[in-house]
Amino acid sequence: MAERQFAAGGVVIKKEEEKIHVLLVKDSYGHWTWPKGHIEKGETAEKAAMREISEETGLEETCIVEKLGEQEYYFTLKGKKIFKTVYIFLLEADPHEKLIVQKAEIREARWFPPEEALETIEYKGSKALLEKGIRTFKEKS
Repeated sequence: MAERQFAAGGVVIKKEEEKIHVLLVKDSYGHWTWPKGHIEKGETAEKAAMREISEETGLEETCIVEKLGEQEYYFTLKGKKIFKTVYIFLLEADPHEKLIVQKAEIREARWFPPEEALETIEYKGSKALLEKGIRTFKEKS
């Protein structure tokens, strides 16, 4: 029986002078993805997503637009099989807030134009959710 893990994160987008920018972080494995992390005991997925984004990137003025979906996958850690569910939200960031990268968890964080973000994101299944997030953001703003 695989161990269960739950995490939350988000597609973070900011709008500056009619242009939108998508936040991606380079994780500890060297892959570009969105900020995410474990849901702590007693914490909602939404709160976990906002906390993790703040911890990893220094962004504190984010607000959830809507839930985009979830990713589920198996991986092996120290010989143990783990089944992980990650809840993904679309968040809007304050365009004036500066990125402050927490080097303990991620290597880098950068704002990308949407097309470049779609070419850069690396994990399987992530591109479709990122496309949905960009499309939804454009429709709502």
